[in-house]
Amino acid sequence: MSLATLMLEQLAIARRIVEDGHEVVPAWRIDTSEGAFLIFTPFDTAKPEQREHALFLISRFMAWKMATSFVLTAEPWLGAEGEDALHIIGVSLHERLAVVQRIKRGDDVSFSQPMWLARHHVDDRYVAMLPRGQTEITTEDAAMLARIFGKDGELPAERLG
Repeated sequence: MSLATLMLEQLAIARRIVEDGHEVVPAWRIDTSEGAFLIFTPFDTAKPEQREHALFLISRFMAWKMATSFVLTAEPWLGAEGEDALHIIGVSLHERLAVVQRIKRGDDVSFSQPMWLARHHVDDRYVAMLPRGQTEITTEDAAMLARIFGKDGELPAERLG
């Protein structure tokens, strides 16, 4: 399945979450040679160190599992008008994609048409998260990552079907 197709699937899931009146928690769909994993990274937007910690851990997970691509789904604030939007980023070894869909909240929730962004709109930090070349993970690192991303860990990684 193409990266763009995965991104559109994640966008559809995020729209349903918003339509049901819930907040979209940042979610990472990470493809590896072992299969795909889903990891949610909730954080308090008033505490940027939580976001940075989550990004660091996700980057280590990708190195540990030798990720080949990922799709990040989030609901950031967007624009001077304070509009909300769904924001999907997709990165693989050969692609860097982003799509945004504005949310209009009122009596009913509605969405603008999805807008694909130019490749330079994907922050280099996201591209750098995907492992390239050899990455060394020590036995101690692997044990720590297994705890963090295990069933009862800080950021449980769910294997997708």
